[in-house]
Amino acid sequence: MNEQDSESWDSFRESSAFEMAIKTAGSKAAVLGILHEHDLSEDAFTNRFPVLAKVAQGLPDVPEEAGPPV
Repeated sequence: MNEQDSESWDSFRESSAFEMAIKTAGSKAAVLGILHEHDLSEDAFTNRFPVLAKVAQGLPDVPEEAGPPV
């Protein structure tokens, strides 16, 4: 991962888990929760991880609802 900041991430595994969590988030709200868990502000996220920030920008504001129960 090119955007890894070796001073603030303990390991490649941790940064990979962070990247995967952002890429699989279902909404912008979920991304905000992930940032909160990692004690990372939105501005810091955008500056340090611009590619992931673009991924997050394309997400819906709220998760898409599943169809009605059958």
